Amino acid sequence: MEKKVTSHLTKGLIIGLILIVLSVVIYVMELYTMQWLQYLGFVILFGGVIWSVMTYGKDNNYDKSFGNLFAHGFKTVALVTVIVLAYTLLSSYIFPDAKAKMLEIGRQQALERANGNETQVEQGMAFFEKYFTLFIVIGILFWYLLIGVIASLIGAAVTKKNPNPGMPQSM
Repeated sequence: MEKKVTSHLTKGLIIGLILIVLSVVIYVMELYTMQWLQYLGFVILFGGVIWSVMTYGKDNNYDKSFGNLFAHGFKTVALVTVIVLAYTLLSSYIFPDAKAKMLEIGRQQALERANGNETQVEQGMAFFEKYFTLFIVIGILFWYLLIGVIASLIGAAVTKKNPNPGMPQSM
């Protein structure tokens, strides 16, 4: 019986849903001020993409090339990015006060760094608030795709490859 290969769509959906659940938990429990939690999503994305690539290699008896493995990881991260972007844009309607809370946290952090120069901070925050959605979209696209490319490369590099394609790997 031939092994069923889990598609990048299923894996991307799983990783995306995990990231959405994490985001909702952070919001509901009001943990968004904890700096380390902001990086937890990136760790989940990184590990999830590597898991996706390695599982794909295993499901295909390690007969896939580096390029095939990388492509699978990149397709997975592309779907995760789309899911997270869609959730992020929808969350402004689901949690309308989230933007105000994020801006206030940003304002407090900027005041700490600016040594009390409130006028510069207020000007910067007004600009950021005006283009808030654009900055969030660009940030998600940049960081998710960058982390995804790196994780796909690592996953493709560490996944075992069968030196004799078409011949089953003996274990």
